Amino acid sequence: MITKPPFSSFNFFETLFNRTEENNILLVDKHGEIIVMNKAFSVSFGYGKKELIGKNFAMLFTEEDQKNGKPEKEIAKVLKTGQAADNNYLVKKNKTIVWVSGESVLVKNKMGENCILKIIQDINREKKIEKTALEFSNFNENILAAIEDVVLVLDDKMKILKKNHAFNSLFKGSLKGKHVKNFRELIKPFDPYGILINQIKNTIKNKKKSPVQTVEIETSTGEKRFFDFKCSPLVQADESNNLLLVIHDITAHKQIEKEREDVIGFVSHELRNPLANLMLCNEIIKECLKENNQKEAEDILQRSKNNIARLNKMIAELYDATRVNSGILKLEMKSFNFQQMIEEAIETVQSLQPAYNIILKGDGDFEVNGDRYRLIQVVTNFLGNGIKYSDGSKNVVLSIEHDKKLVTVSVKDEGLGISPENLEHVFERFFRAEKTRNIEGIGLGLYLCKQIVKAHHGTIWAESKEGKGSVFYFSIPR
Repeated sequence: MITKPPFSSFNFFETLFNRTEENNILLVDKHGEIIVMNKAFSVSFGYGKKELIGKNFAMLFTEEDQKNGKPEKEIAKVLKTGQAADNNYLVKKNKTIVWVSGESVLVKNKMGENCILKIIQDINREKKIEKTALEFSNFNENILAAIEDVVLVLDDKMKILKKNHAFNSLFKGSLKGKHVKNFRELIKPFDPYGILINQIKNTIKNKKKSPVQTVEIETSTGEKRFFDFKCSPLVQADESNNLLLVIHDITAHKQIEKEREDVIGFVSHELRNPLANLMLCNEIIKECLKENNQKEAEDILQRSKNNIARLNKMIAELYDATRVNSGILKLEMKSFNFQQMIEEAIETVQSLQPAYNIILKGDGDFEVNGDRYRLIQVVTNFLGNGIKYSDGSKNVVLSIEHDKKLVTVSVKDEGLGISPENLEHVFERFFRAEKTRNIEGIGLGLYLCKQIVKAHHGTIWAESKEGKGSVFYFSIPR
């Protein structure tokens, strides 16, 4: 065992060993036995000279590294190549494990024997910073992935530096298999006048948020949707002019706006006529009372009554449609006799249209679990439409069919019929065929029927031939 540093006569090594405070230094022989260590190492790792000198430096490695033979491999490499550099974990006296950067150099002692000089730097702090940065980066990536809006980072040339998953979903169809790196190229088909591009340029130039720009985009599914583009400058440590671009889907908001406009339009147009008729009836009744014409007054009152009923129906449909759109149309599910429900619906329609003949086929004398009031609403709507569009025919046929699982109701008329191009739209909100525009209604009845049947987990459909009449069906579980 060497008890005295073999290079004590060399001022360089003496200075290196005893005066450096930044580097931890060990000298080991070719077998890994520690010959000497400097003060800095003792302070950093907590070992006194008596605890280490003469011991194998492998004791400083983790148990896992010892099992893998890492200390021996390191010595072998230095002996073969003359030097080695590596980052690995070392264990302090208090069992704390630290990440270090080590450089090993082959040297010779006074006797000409090979020794290894190990210069060790504690980079644990840097490792923790690196780990934290990685975790933060992963955290940011997870946030980006969770954001439903499209998020992009662009440089001052509009090159796409970063994008989230929502970007791929939106522009997949637009990319057409190409790897588009520049946002200008990507958005050009949807920004023909360059309004959005100019806003992005101004944001980069002025380093200020730009006004929100709305653009219509055809998605990968071929669907046209509306998006708000929000541009904000990114403050970078290197003063680079990067840009954060957030693309927010406002299609639902646009649809709500359109629906609101549709409702206002229908209300103003469709309610105008019955209100005008009521005002006219009121004036005529006044004149009849002056002239003591009771018969005409009664006729006018009946007309007024019909207009009030029409207004009530329109208002009820508009109210129900609003509740459906808001998701608050709830059913009161109870067991009831299906035959009695059908008969009540027929009686309601028959009282308003006594001139028409409603023929009932089939037996509904069984119990059904559902919202009785809402199903009456469906049946009366079917019957009312059959009469309304009968084109002079006085017969409407209501049929009931059922098995152990389903009950199906159909209403057949011999009226105008519906063209194939219109048939697929009859259950849409506010839809009215061109040739029926002069017939009262606001196009909500069948739409509400569909929503009610759907809420019962049923199906609704129609069959029709122009000039020969239509058959409307709904089927619900028993």
